[in-house]
Amino acid sequence: MAKEWGYASHNGPDHWHEIYPIAKGDNQSPIELHTKDIKHDPSLLPWSASYDPGSCKTILNNGKTCRVVFDDTFDRSSKYDPLGRACGLAKCDYGTVAQ
Repeated sequence: MAKEWGYASHNGPDHWHEIYPIAKGDNQSPIELHTKDIKHDPSLLPWSASYDPGSCKTILNNGKTCRVVFDDTFDRSSKYDPLGRACGLAKCDYGTVAQ
């Protein structure tokens, strides 16, 4: 049986690369945010999220997370990020740390 990821000491973030080699690197999740080091940048645009429910394509529950996949072919949910770049909604993963 394949090893499963989780948040316990034996299968937590420090071990995810053992299951998914691509997860080994400096720019991986979970991302540790040090709030004392965060500085406000007034040049950034406001960020907001919205979606068109009609663009929801698939909902998958794998027992650990719920993934909602969107088909935004017609840019119904496109927005701009704080740097002004166009972006669209592709997927959302929902989960809980408690297992």
